[in-house]
Amino acid sequence: MSAVYIHFPYCNSKCLYCNFYSETNLNTQKRFIRALQKEIELRSGELRKDTVKTIYFGGGTPSLTPVKDMALIVEALKRHFKIAAQIEFTVEINPEQATPDFLRALRKLGVNRISMGVQSFDDRILHFLGRRHTAQQALEGIRHIREAEIDNISIDLIYGIIIRGGDEWLHDLEVALSQSIQHLSAYALTLEENSILYKELVQKNPAAYQVGKDMDENIALRDMNLLLQQIANTPFKRYEISNFAVPGYESKHNSAYWDGTPYLGLGPSAHSFDGATRSWNVSSIETYCKALESGEGSFEVEDLSLTDHYNERILLTIRTAKGIDLKKIEEQFGEVYFTHLMNEIALLNKAWYQIENDHLILTEAGVALTDHITVQLLYDSIM
Repeated sequence: MSAVYIHFPYCNSKCLYCNFYSETNLNTQKRFIRALQKEIELRSGELRKDTVKTIYFGGGTPSLTPVKDMALIVEALKRHFKIAAQIEFTVEINPEQATPDFLRALRKLGVNRISMGVQSFDDRILHFLGRRHTAQQALEGIRHIREAEIDNISIDLIYGIIIRGGDEWLHDLEVALSQSIQHLSAYALTLEENSILYKELVQKNPAAYQVGKDMDENIALRDMNLLLQQIANTPFKRYEISNFAVPGYESKHNSAYWDGTPYLGLGPSAHSFDGATRSWNVSSIETYCKALESGEGSFEVEDLSLTDHYNERILLTIRTAKGIDLKKIEEQFGEVYFTHLMNEIALLNKAWYQIENDHLILTEAGVALTDHITVQLLYDSIM
């Protein structure tokens, strides 16, 4: 199978914490759609005739794109790729765009999964994060998605926010888990250097770096523990460090990334992986469009070494509930890498992991130390 990701690089405004590429000038949308159609045509051979089983419209804010323009992209994908009959088709939306008419149009287009960026059900926190929607709009958005008969709903929440107390985070969780959703993604707030929040807070006051998890891990750990306590009383299961789903509703698209499945990324700043090399498009709508208008793309390519492949496998699979497949590591990377991995595992605290059916799986204690454990298991090519 293969996966296709399309980056729609437009937002009404930039969220204060966001580090993804986007622009707020919507006047170039038509030009972008034409360029995107051209990129689909030019890169149609890159998936080696594999069947595309997941399509993901991300951004940016894909829900700012008119459905008639999305339909042009879907038509181009169907024309140039082999699309599976039972495809997972996800579109990211913001609550303020989750109107009944828009959602029904998406459903008619073939969209069967919605990922909505809620982040919080507290208006004070939403204002702090620079979100444009209210808590009430988020609740209405979930209801509108259900009414449009899209029954695979994912929402995002952010934790580790220093201005929010534990009781407020608990309220967010109680509200979220009382909704008819099938998937929950929860991410710790971090201050990326290119984000507005970093520039506004940290550059003026270095102590403000505490807003994210990096200077106060206790807040992030507190919030994660509250999340795990609440999830334990629901049908949701954790299948990746930041992702929880009712069984059967795990994101097939994101799972493809973690499994090492080849994927094609289209649009400005989108990344691709063909099994051997990684490539990424330029992070500029103007440069992207100009290149495709001249009949070529504008992207960089990185050839991955065996060590790169090994390290990526460790980085991605250690985060999942399935864990690191030790037999596959031995089969695919050979004795040197396998021996290194087993030697490093032997140095870990046994309370941090368990080995089941030749898979190394982190315990709850280990999950809290994922970054530390991962660094220890990586292979340094200059060893």
